[in-house]
Amino acid sequence: MCKMMTTGLIGLAPRRKRACFTQQAFADALGVNERTVKNWQHGRTAMPLSKLVKICSILGCRADYLLGLEVSV
Repeated sequence: MCKMMTTGLIGLAPRRKRACFTQQAFADALGVNERTVKNWQHGRTAMPLSKLVKICSILGCRADYLLGLEVSV
């Protein structure tokens, strides 16, 4: 059996907390359950791109921040 490797959204938890969202409130805003948010934060499950776009919209940040990517200009 092949497992899909994922990386956590390392910027999600701090940004979510800074925006005063609990995991449950954030999950509700995204239309998912709290466990799903927790799994995304820890890299246990992959996230659909559509949710990443919505998260960026809700938190007012860019995807590269959440993914921990350095963007060179």
